[in-house]
Amino acid sequence: MEIKEIVNHYVNFTNDILEVSFRTIDDDDTELRNAEIPVVEIIAFGYDFIKNDSSLLEMFEDEEDGDDEFFDGISSNKNESLDVYDLMSFLNEYYLVYPDQLPKKELF
Repeated sequence: MEIKEIVNHYVNFTNDILEVSFRTIDDDDTELRNAEIPVVEIIAFGYDFIKNDSSLLEMFEDEEDGDDEFFDGISSNKNESLDVYDLMSFLNEYYLVYPDQLPKKELF
């Protein structure tokens, strides 16, 4: 099992939960997996991929060029974003250690 694509992700700071939707190499384009992982698990695995990206977001917030692809991977909290490659590495490692925690496929 290997993560091939992060579809959506968000850190819920109220509950300290990472909410992530992804596909594995075994999933097709109509299937999706949704997971909620406590932030303490991320820290326990030695990852720290939440970083401040507010200056980058503010620089483009007034532009309306229709290029929403630039904002992919930036969470709805304007002050935080995640490094998607680190997130994929964490998820691959997490589900290698805890294969029983891998969410079931759902139709997209």
